[in-house]
Parts: sequence; structure tokens; C-alpha cells
Amino acid sequence: HTSVTLGSLLDDQHWHSVLIERFNKQVNFTVDKHTQHFRTKGDSDHLDIDYELSFGGIPVPGKPGTFQRKNFHGCIENLYYNGVNVIDLAKRRKPQIYTVGNVTFLCSEPQIVPITFISASQSYLLLPGTPQIDGLSVSFQFRTWNKDGLLLFTKLSENSGPLLVYLRGGRLTLLI
Repeated sequence: HTSVTLGSLLDDQHWHSVLIERFNKQVNFTVDKHTQHFRTKGDSDHLDIDYELSFGGIPVPGKPGTFQRKNFHGCIENLYYNGVNVIDLAKRRKPQIYTVGNVTFLCSEPQIVPITFISASQSYLLLPGTPQIDGLSVSFQFRTWNKDGLLLFTKLSENSGPLLVYLRGGRLTLLI
């Protein structure tokens, strides 16, 4: 087996492109215009593909060569195999394509509801705290043109001090 890793931060809700090309033992693996060229190991120049290609997951658990990972959750577009538009065949319900599970032919954008803080001194959201919790999970995305600003603040119980997330000089800082 030959394993090559390429790309990073691919879970950012932006479209990424993948291209795999093989001729004899030479393989070009491209992700977002970054290409890794390599040669496959072994003696054969032929590529013996199993009787089925699976996109988005593995249909038969325990099949030789399968791995224990969740199936893909997201959108795939412009899916071509040797010049054949696989999605078009699936949409037209052609007999050579099997669609299994919850597959739709659209890709809805995630509902994003942003909030804008207009005043640097008078704008904020206030959420009541939860006393005596064992854990904390906070996630958010932000964008700004300012190099400094407070994003999150809370006092911790029993005079433990604050929890702060802030920008200073364009860098994000977490202070507990």
C-alpha cells in the first residue's frame, strides 16, 4: 500500500477540489491546486479496481480493506470517474449507480445568523451562567477589522478569577 496525505483545514465549510490521476505507476494527487506526485509500489502497472467504487462511505462493513471511520457528511459536486458524470447518472437513476441512505441532489448552505456589535463600549450579549458545571464548551466564528477587542468574558466561581477570550494586537488570547 502507498499512503499520501495532502491538504489541511479541509473542514472549513469552503469548497475544496480533489483530483486523482494514475497512469501505470505514476500518480498525481491534487487537493486545492497542491499536487503530490508519487509512484505506486509493487510490480504491476495495472490498477485492479474492485467491482464497485463507493463515494461518501463504505457500503459493506467488514469488507476487506475497509476502515473504521464515519461515512462522509457534507456535499460533493462535479464528481467524475474516467470522464463520466457520476452524479448525473445517479440523478437519472441509471442502473449502474446505486444510491443508498439519505442522499439528496442539493447542497444547502448552513444557516448562519451573524450578530454585529456596533459600539466598542456599549454593545454586548449577556447570558446567565450555570453554577457548578463540570465542563464548558463555547464555539464561535468571528471576523473583525480591529486588532483589539474582548470576545468573551465571565467571572469564575469562588474568586477563581476570570475567563477571557480577547484580541490583542491581532492575536487571539485565552486567559483562565
